[in-house]
Amino acid sequence: MPQYLMGIDLGTSSVKVLLIDSSGIILGVRANSYEIQSRHPGWAEQDMDLLWEATASTIKELLTGTGIDPIQIKGIGLSGQMHGLVLLNRERQLIRPAIIWIDQRSASYLEAMSRSEIYRQFQEITLNTPGTGFYVSSLLWLKEQEPENYRKIWKALLPKDYIRYRLCGKIGTEETDASGTLIFDTSKRLWARDLAERVGIDSRIFPDCYTSCETAGTVTLQCARATGLAAGTPVMFGGGDQPMQAVGNGIISPGMVCANIGTGSQLSCVVDRPLFDKAYRTNTFCHVQGMWTIMGASLNGGIALNWLRDNFFQGNGYASLNRYIDDVPAGSDGLIFLPYLAGERSPHMDSKARAIFFGLTLRHNYKHFARAVMEGITFSLREAMEIFLELGISCEKVVASGGGAKSRSWLQIQADILGKEIYTSRCTQEACLGAAIIAGVGAGIYSSLKEACDQLVLFKDEIVYPQDKNCQVYEEQFRKYRQLYPCNRSLF
Repeated sequence: MPQYLMGIDLGTSSVKVLLIDSSGIILGVRANSYEIQSRHPGWAEQDMDLLWEATASTIKELLTGTGIDPIQIKGIGLSGQMHGLVLLNRERQLIRPAIIWIDQRSASYLEAMSRSEIYRQFQEITLNTPGTGFYVSSLLWLKEQEPENYRKIWKALLPKDYIRYRLCGKIGTEETDASGTLIFDTSKRLWARDLAERVGIDSRIFPDCYTSCETAGTVTLQCARATGLAAGTPVMFGGGDQPMQAVGNGIISPGMVCANIGTGSQLSCVVDRPLFDKAYRTNTFCHVQGMWTIMGASLNGGIALNWLRDNFFQGNGYASLNRYIDDVPAGSDGLIFLPYLAGERSPHMDSKARAIFFGLTLRHNYKHFARAVMEGITFSLREAMEIFLELGISCEKVVASGGGAKSRSWLQIQADILGKEIYTSRCTQEACLGAAIIAGVGAGIYSSLKEACDQLVLFKDEIVYPQDKNCQVYEEQFRKYRQLYPCNRSLF
């Protein structure tokens, strides 16, 4: 009898569900989108009930489309957008919309905190710098600005944790996502309860924390009716989307780097000890099987390309943009884009940072803007790579992931700017695949993550190599790019 695994990835703009058999054959993928709500400038919220409804309907569509018997699904794993804050009362009802990672409302609180001793303690314990949109930052804002809602909190979850709760009824989280809350002792892999007390947060609201491959529970009858899944199907804890994307690319131990361009963009790698940048320009989070991941996380990835398309290329799809950039030489004839449309996290941690087009002349046209945006997003990944190299991390093999891996032209830009060979997975939904791999290990189908990755993670034969001529152009461009933020910081 065939054995199937399901991976669910709760993204920022859509939920994706993948079904794969234990030999590595993908039976199908389905997705449904949803919106980000912004009731005030700088706010970013989502209705978790709507996200659950989108998840349930996507699962049902996938099961209907594949026609498989749900009883043959041996495990379900989850991946999800990190850092967001989802609040439940004692009746396990949502208190308010989730505050998600791109939210900027806590900027003034963090600015005040940065001048206090507690700020340094956050860095030393969490191995990260507090930033807007993080779970703890949103909690501190809520405690001050919405005290009635704060008093109602029974448990404070992360977005994917709520979806898991709706699947199997279990309240909990796991190490990869918990370490992204910035109220977690990343070295010891447990909640930083003493730190929470120092800032006036009741740590009893933190959910119990598990490991990614542990079984959280089984699909409930109510969930089975809503999704078409079989009641009793095991559900694993899973992980944050970046660690799960790494797993889906086979990055479970040191030696490889993942360049992901989704809504935001991230350069990440795995290390076997809690290594961190002492200037706190990157993030260090927990990874699977006792490892850690170092991540240079930009708030601006595909969201910048979406902005360009929606405002200047209406009616054009991404395929058109790819054709446009092929008409423009590497370096966009001197046009450089600083992609800070939503502020920035790595390497500057500055919610006030703003985007810039630099070097604009009469010779530039709309095609140059398209290429410059792709180059600017990739330059932000290059900044993270420079930090990795400072930390002594090898960056010889780069696996491209997310939307940035779907464009051959953008893959060439990444190879030329990063100066590395670029590999891509045959599966384009790497976070879903990572969640399915976790499910397979948790269900006992595979004896280890290595066995699961060896079986399920396959790379395309084509490798994209850097072109020397383009690399030389980009080295000069990158030198100028790195000066744009410090030269304009006082104006933001």
